[in-house]
Amino acid sequence: MNAEPNAEIEQLRATLKTSPQDYDARLKLARLLYASSDLSGAVAETRIADKYDPLLREFQASQQATQARQFGRAQQIARQMMASIPDHPRALFALAQVAQAYGDHQERRRLLEQGLTRSPANLILRMAAFSAYESSGEIERAIQTAQHIAELEENFDTVSTLTGILFRYGQNEEALTNCDRTVPFCAGDRMKLSEVHLVRAQIYRILGAREKSIASFRACLADNPDNAAAWWGLADMKTFEFSADDRAMLKRLLQRPGLHPDQKCQAAFALAKASESEADWDHTINLYHTANAMQANRRFDRAKFTSAINRVVANLNRETLATQARERPRGPTPIFILGLPRSGSTLVEQILASHSQIEGTIEQPILPNTKMKAHALCVKKYGGDYLDRLGEVSRDELQQIGQSYLDDGALFRGGGRAFFTDKLPFNFEHVGLIHKILPNAIIIDTRRNPLDCGLSLYKQYFSQGSDFSYSLADIGAYFNGYLALMDHWNAMLPGKLLTVQHETLVRDPEAGIRRILAHIGVPFEPACLDFHLTDRAVRTASSEQVRQPINTKGIGTWRKVERHLEPLKTALGAETLARFEGQYDP
Repeated sequence: MNAEPNAEIEQLRATLKTSPQDYDARLKLARLLYASSDLSGAVAETRIADKYDPLLREFQASQQATQARQFGRAQQIARQMMASIPDHPRALFALAQVAQAYGDHQERRRLLEQGLTRSPANLILRMAAFSAYESSGEIERAIQTAQHIAELEENFDTVSTLTGILFRYGQNEEALTNCDRTVPFCAGDRMKLSEVHLVRAQIYRILGAREKSIASFRACLADNPDNAAAWWGLADMKTFEFSADDRAMLKRLLQRPGLHPDQKCQAAFALAKASESEADWDHTINLYHTANAMQANRRFDRAKFTSAINRVVANLNRETLATQARERPRGPTPIFILGLPRSGSTLVEQILASHSQIEGTIEQPILPNTKMKAHALCVKKYGGDYLDRLGEVSRDELQQIGQSYLDDGALFRGGGRAFFTDKLPFNFEHVGLIHKILPNAIIIDTRRNPLDCGLSLYKQYFSQGSDFSYSLADIGAYFNGYLALMDHWNAMLPGKLLTVQHETLVRDPEAGIRRILAHIGVPFEPACLDFHLTDRAVRTASSEQVRQPINTKGIGTWRKVERHLEPLKTALGAETLARFEGQYDP
């Protein structure tokens, strides 16, 4: 630290001895301490400044308006605060909340960054910025922000937040290191230790360290036997065998009064999975009925979903899809593997990741966020939403959007290969956007017969993103909507998509693999047949299954519970069921 800032710091401290309530002076002192790398001092001084904020009542009024969803009123109060004290941190925070409510993530980021210029050690602003970066798909920036927050104030919450985002986005080794970093802050608290063990277990499972994963799940349950996420983590391995004692503990857990609904739901799914080893399928499917009925987040609206599909079909027609990005974006070629969850997409990804020219990544969140950017452009420049105005976006703008997809996803790539996979199943909704912004992208649609796929979805606990999967009738409706949209893409973009039928692939893997690689434009490599030997992180529910040689064991599972699947069959209808004739049995 040079002499000049040090002198200014001392001068401000002297001023604050006689005028301790000088808000501006305290903010300035906090900025100088931050600039001189006295981070703990800057955080402490920022907190003291907040106590002396002369506009605290106005801020509280803006918060009450926001909570009441009176966003115009909240915005008005915050702007009055800004008129009184320019760049007031709490006013900028309040304005950022309003921007978030309106879905304007760019404005939200800008406001928070403006606030951090005035108050760089403000942890509330930093956490809000962290959330904004993650929401807008700037994952690397979000990770950097989480790292900085843990530097500013290292404790259980900040280090756990960092561990969480590292884990969510495939930074597995760093996340494991942060688990170790978190332990001292647990201070012997068994509930906190249980959470650390849970994250460790999940990471080890992703990395294929099965025994370490099981040991960590067991350590989690030793610290907190009520941690239903650990019970479901063991069940979600698909190949784990529960003991009689395990099943008894799960039954006791489900009878515990006051158990949180999410915990209860996970425990119910784990018990249902555990019961599969008993081969009493009537009993097992009834346990799955019970587990699905416990899901508190079932908000799937069939009519709304069908309307959304119809609107995509109506708007993204040949005319809209005709204009593409002017040039091929800089970077490797993406291979989008899409379809429905539990359709065999992880198998296709593992096969492709075994090829020397293809890098396997994760279920990237980048394309949905790229769509948000396209929507924001359509609103601001073309005066309408994404579906109504996408056809008006210029070729240069499409190229810029495509380049942003590649740039934002660079965090997930490291191999320097010519191709990389992006296996987010629900990207099937965005095929039109892919075609327009990434003209050279490869698109693979993975399909599985709707009865096995539907049953597999019904047996899976999803923490979020698959509201339709908790009702057999909803699964059928969703499957039909997916088929209708894929039929549309194939009609509008003939030859663009490769459909891979899961049953056909596992019955004759070499022929199926050769067909996929030919579509991509790379030569066949024997390693693709031995995909189960490929050492890589696999995040999905099929992580254990794709580490085994290819087999047909999953085909025809639906027949074990056929009489329980009438709601699924009815919702699918005879026409859909007939489309998969020949795919229902090994």
